[in-house]
Amino acid sequence: MKFEELSQLFKKLEAISEKTGKVNVLASFIKNIPEDSLREALMLISGSIFYPWEERKLGVGEKLVMRAISIVTGISKEKIEELFVKLGDLGLVAEKLSSEKKQKTIFKKELTVKEVYETFREIGNLEGEGTIDKKVRLLSNLLLHASPLESRYIVRIALEDLKIGVGEGIIIESIASAYSLNPEDVEMLYAVYNDFGEIIYKIRKEGKTVIQNITPLLGKPLRVMLAIKAESITEAFDVVGRPAMIEAKYDGFRVQIHNINGRLELWTRRLENVTKQFPDVISFIEESMTLDKPFIIEAEIVGYDQKNKKYLPFQMISQRIKRKYDIERMVKEIPVEARVFDVVYFDGKSLMNVPFKDRRNLLEKIINPIEGKIQLSEGIITSSDKEAQDFFNEAIERGLEGVMFKNLNAPYHPGRRVGYMVKLKPTKETLDVVIVGAEWGEGKRGGWLTSFTIAVRDEETGELLEIGEIGSGFKEKKENPDDVTFEDMTNMLKNYIIRSEGKRVYISPKVVIEVIYDEIQKSPKYSSGFALRFPRFVRLRPDRSVEDIDTITRVMELYERQKG
Repeated sequence: MKFEELSQLFKKLEAISEKTGKVNVLASFIKNIPEDSLREALMLISGSIFYPWEERKLGVGEKLVMRAISIVTGISKEKIEELFVKLGDLGLVAEKLSSEKKQKTIFKKELTVKEVYETFREIGNLEGEGTIDKKVRLLSNLLLHASPLESRYIVRIALEDLKIGVGEGIIIESIASAYSLNPEDVEMLYAVYNDFGEIIYKIRKEGKTVIQNITPLLGKPLRVMLAIKAESITEAFDVVGRPAMIEAKYDGFRVQIHNINGRLELWTRRLENVTKQFPDVISFIEESMTLDKPFIIEAEIVGYDQKNKKYLPFQMISQRIKRKYDIERMVKEIPVEARVFDVVYFDGKSLMNVPFKDRRNLLEKIINPIEGKIQLSEGIITSSDKEAQDFFNEAIERGLEGVMFKNLNAPYHPGRRVGYMVKLKPTKETLDVVIVGAEWGEGKRGGWLTSFTIAVRDEETGELLEIGEIGSGFKEKKENPDDVTFEDMTNMLKNYIIRSEGKRVYISPKVVIEVIYDEIQKSPKYSSGFALRFPRFVRLRPDRSVEDIDTITRVMELYERQKG
């Protein structure tokens, strides 16, 4: 497939504002993608080069792109910067300069989708001395052979911002429309395989029977089933039914544990491999396994004070998630316990359609509990509000985060917030948001980023919608190890700055935080149409990605609920 065809698709999608129109155009295109370009075309449409579990980044910034444009067009970087300020989009800059280029490239070749995709993978895989120059050379070579329109989208792919208003939701609906499937079924396929090209290939090969054949893959993480939130014991029971399993909710981070014929791997809900960071958990599992068969089980890894038999706050264990060095020291300084709570695959069979009560029974046969190392999550089965309330109160007194209510007969539905599982916490409602901007401070806060612009996600388009600015909850000085200072935030965010306008900086959406607030108000000031009144920082969420943050739908639900 020629890259020009994909560029024309992008142009059409960019010009369409309504969702239905985008779905119709994309569905028609998807049906005609040649099989040998499926993977590459769908990755580019989704704005991705690497799969989440590959732990690779393109590492291309605006300065690098401007160097490449300058090399190809012969225009100085200063002139390119001036045009960038005027147009606000380096893709449009590349397109304009390419169309105005007087000297045409001799021996110009037509770019293919496969060639463009593979070149970007090569760019992201580069390491070591001379990496920047090599990246510039590879990007320049693409631009050299690109048409003006292709240049627009090559630059946007490089900067990981296609600006076509297409997110996972629209791609899922487009695939469903193209092959007359239920969007929920396609969503489940994507939650398990995380590869749109692979999904389309399977649909073309197996037809509608592909839904019955969904099986998690060992060594390839799936998107976990998510819980909805409840405000009371009664509401939680109303959602999941009676009787229900009431489980303790631990303040840790969730992992999938894959046993691949004796080799164990740990994956986070962000689909990141953290096996090396937690050798202690690996040894706990090896010690406790009673059925050594291939499996995928889920657990919460929690900081655990072995001496005082108490759980540690999430902020402490979060230090271990991203750790790449001093692993042995961190294992000793921040010990953990694994609390296992579900199994979705065992001995070659998917358990996603098996009732939760049966999955839980199997889990008890797979894992032999070892106190302080690995145990099943604590829980009771009850229909009683009083028993549930007592269990909840006990969990809070022990410093746990709350409780989970689980439907005993529910299947496992990956990647969705469904009524099979409800979480109940004692605190006011919080939101997981991503930082998309900030401002440099003044006076004693000079040199620090201080006021942070936060956003939620439109689940259909993937667009990030601003919902306020936050500066409260951060410390100027670290008074205890769990404090997060403005300096900490600055050091974390400065590598993700996309561009600056005076004191204002725009930030790539990489850092997720949890915030609390007094109220949600309607506001034309922010792109979401809402604003958080007096938002305060609660904690960093390194275990979550931009795909995991709260959505505009959730914000609207909370707004309506507070109105009564």
